Amino acid sequence: MKTSLATLPIQLLFLAHLSQSVAAPMEDVTLRDEKRGLDVECRVHHPEKGDKLPLIVFSHGFGADRTAFTPIAQHWAEHGYVVVCPSHPDGFGKSKGKGPPLPKGGIAALMENSAKKIENRVGDLTFVLDSLDQLRAKVPALSGRIDSSRIGVGGHSLGAYTASLIGGVTADIGSENARSFKDARVRCILPISAQGTGQQGLTESSWSALTIPMLTMTGSLDKGAGGQGPEWKKEPFKFSPAGDKYLVFIEGANHVGFGGARPGVITDAVKASTLAFWNGYLKDEATEKALLKDGTVLAATKSIASIQTK
Repeated sequence: MKTSLATLPIQLLFLAHLSQSVAAPMEDVTLRDEKRGLDVECRVHHPEKGDKLPLIVFSHGFGADRTAFTPIAQHWAEHGYVVVCPSHPDGFGKSKGKGPPLPKGGIAALMENSAKKIENRVGDLTFVLDSLDQLRAKVPALSGRIDSSRIGVGGHSLGAYTASLIGGVTADIGSENARSFKDARVRCILPISAQGTGQQGLTESSWSALTIPMLTMTGSLDKGAGGQGPEWKKEPFKFSPAGDKYLVFIEGANHVGFGGARPGVITDAVKASTLAFWNGYLKDEATEKALLKDGTVLAATKSIASIQTK
């Protein structure tokens, strides 16, 4: 007898949705932003089959590029998502030498002339959302298959900040207080190892206008650029208004431990919780939301991972 997800006990759903995967090709493409006069290199992950596919745009951290989080992005694609990972100019690796040189002094130096640099980072994500026709032309297999009404944005570290801004979090940037970069096309955000208050213009009220769902994630060994501990990393959840907000905490996870480079229980927790979040809020699957809200999504990794909701 065939069993559907709807008839499974909720304790088994976290295993069921992880097992129903399909092959997902991965392609590197370059999109041309004529307005800004630059090329944006992107890694595109997508399932071989399926229509009305939700779109996830993922923003990498400082010093990384489109190849960051490839195992996690591939996992999402295998479960029915088109995932586009653009390289920002502050990255290196495969995109080294194709943008401005990295400044000495890390994040503090990067954030000098912060307004322009933040505009460029958010602009990369906005450009991707504006360029779906160009994306389809570069990847013909996506023709007619992207559901542009179901868009989520995620990011890691500085990319988490970028994703938060495009989702509606505000920041004091330059001479402008509580500046908003919100894009109404974005339905939910997934900031991994995001920043707390007192850095990059974030204040306790920065999250007050965040009305869309959010899942944020940190770990016991996850530290900020200024050495801040995980309690600081929890502030996006703490200061965001109640309503479809989630905090995943992973014991033993450090700042670079969320990207899936090392198979194991930490990666399992990241894959399970993030996929349930996307399924719940981009595919409107009520059972997946239930997995998040009661913590069942992390049942297989409960020895190290927990989730809070409000």
